[in-house]
Amino acid sequence: MRQCWISGSLALLLILTGCGETDAPRGEPYFEKPASQEAREVLGEVDPSELPASQRAALAYAYAVTAAALFKAGDDAGGAVHAAYLDPAAHAGLMVGLDTLGFDAAAVEAVRAAPQDETALAAMDAMLAALRPNASGDVKETTGFLMKSLGVAYEAGADAGTISNVEAYQTAYGLAVTARDIVAAQEDAAYGDLRLELEILVRMWPGKGPAATSTPAPDLEMAQALLNIKLALARLP
Repeated sequence: MRQCWISGSLALLLILTGCGETDAPRGEPYFEKPASQEAREVLGEVDPSELPASQRAALAYAYAVTAAALFKAGDDAGGAVHAAYLDPAAHAGLMVGLDTLGFDAAAVEAVRAAPQDETALAAMDAMLAALRPNASGDVKETTGFLMKSLGVAYEAGADAGTISNVEAYQTAYGLAVTARDIVAAQEDAAYGDLRLELEILVRMWPGKGPAATSTPAPDLEMAQALLNIKLALARLP
């Protein structure tokens, strides 16, 4: 029988995938799949245009919140990388129809043009507030989707306490903040444990955001945080 175990690799932690249920064929040895392979098999190569509108809105929110955090931290080049994903012309599959859900391309362009302008940053924050409720969808399902995506991004972005891919590491931060913000907006007391675990997750990045000079949380600590979130999700009705 397969056993659950945590290695230094995130393995998408067993996160929202759980351990496999199938045995190795009798007489054949079992080999644990690498984390990246298991993640790909679970998530597949997803075309953003095939995702529900709420999940596309959640991804857009993640890119926007990452860009805003980097702009506010003075990393204009880093912020511009993530803001570029919000260009409807370049990423139509992701962005199609999100203008009806609270996304405002003008707010993004304004902050890209003047990253340190407080008025532009305030407009970006207002846009995020408008987009947030439409990014929720089924909160449990959306949170699970964001955590699976985060597991893949963090595994690509951090390795043995160092940043191996800055963009992926920063994207993982945006996904964490998105899930935290969506769940924090829910009034139902049943979300209390999940709120706490997501807040702990976000605090695994520096307070000013995912700077390129950050020291990432160790893989095992991130794996434990994602496992705690998985358990909190399982306790929801």
